[in-house]
Amino acid sequence: MTEKVNIKEEISLPKGFYWTPVPEALAKLKSCIVPKKTEKKIKTFDSMGCILSRNLFAQRSSPPLSNSAVDGFAFRYPKNGESRIIKITSHTIGPGKFPSEKISKGEGVKILTGGPIPPGTDTVILKEDILKQTSNFEVPTKIKKGENTRNEGEDKKAGELLFKRGHKLRSQDLALLTSVGVLDVNVVERLNIGVLSTGDELVDDNKRAENFQIYDSNRPMIISKLESWGHNTFDLGIVRDCEESLKSKIKSNKGKLDLIVATGGASAGDRDFVSKLLNSEGDLVLWRVAIKPGRPFAMGFIEGIPIYSLPGNPVAAFVCALIFLKPSLDSLAGGTFSEPKSFLIKSNFSKLKKKGRTEFLRARIDPMGSVEIFKSEGSGRISSLSWSDGLVELGEDVTNVKVGSMVKFLPYELF
Repeated sequence: MTEKVNIKEEISLPKGFYWTPVPEALAKLKSCIVPKKTEKKIKTFDSMGCILSRNLFAQRSSPPLSNSAVDGFAFRYPKNGESRIIKITSHTIGPGKFPSEKISKGEGVKILTGGPIPPGTDTVILKEDILKQTSNFEVPTKIKKGENTRNEGEDKKAGELLFKRGHKLRSQDLALLTSVGVLDVNVVERLNIGVLSTGDELVDDNKRAENFQIYDSNRPMIISKLESWGHNTFDLGIVRDCEESLKSKIKSNKGKLDLIVATGGASAGDRDFVSKLLNSEGDLVLWRVAIKPGRPFAMGFIEGIPIYSLPGNPVAAFVCALIFLKPSLDSLAGGTFSEPKSFLIKSNFSKLKKKGRTEFLRARIDPMGSVEIFKSEGSGRISSLSWSDGLVELGEDVTNVKVGSMVKFLPYELF
């Protein structure tokens, strides 16, 4: 039996600051993004995750010829009053070759799945529907004209609009494009994104961590996520807690990168230099969001380079990457700024929550079809990300969730 978790909210937003609501934060991000314009032509085979810079139209019909959907016998369906006895010829029609045989009225020809429907025929009978494999068969009354055939262009016709500019290509889209002869596509060039982590306590995976140090888990997480979204990534390494070092790292990449993602240094502590740098030498667009986890999230520009500053705690960094970074990158890459997809599901937990903050709880669907949440809300509990399949979103107006309440679930796979 799944354990019911009852969590009582104890931490509220610190006083004395304006905490930007999540919808307002998303609107600010959307308004400040200038989409990348440079495009190039690439092979459809290599275009997974790219965003189209032009509308795409079918170059040929799919299927290009009418063909058989089954292994069977092709024949012309008899008209009323005509004999329903079909004589089987000695030919066989398979896929990959246009039939040269002339099929007369009252004749049938063996045809394999995918084989072009030969001239003079319009129907295919499944070979299993012929009770006796002899030199002829009688057309059963249950067989209708045109049965077991796939018509030319029944999926897509030549010249038909497939996708509009701004569409992000998925693996299934590559199959459709190839099937209709679109072998090259014009796309917006992939984003070049630099990723860095800040913190004196961090160690790379090529060094041995002392007890007072921690391995940097944020960079592999964020880099792999960005690459799964179709972007080019550049590992900028670990930057120590030094404002000059951070400034140098960012400015040395001017003109090379479309965007920099930093983890850590986004809060208001003495060594949180990312937010300080954005505020002192850049254009700070967004800071301090009414969200849990991830309230130190910041975004701004330094010398024209967009900087997305994610929290240092891995869970908060992951959540902010999904909620704020993903739609921003889609828009910057020439697509649409769209909020994550979700659906409503019954909760198997109860929770009291203060009003005025949006919360995202690590969650998964239990065997009974309800949603359960992780036992702890600590943003340092990295195991909760592996345990969960998505997030439960509790809006700023939600204050009380009971067992059986309908809550919004955001599966990771839909990001």
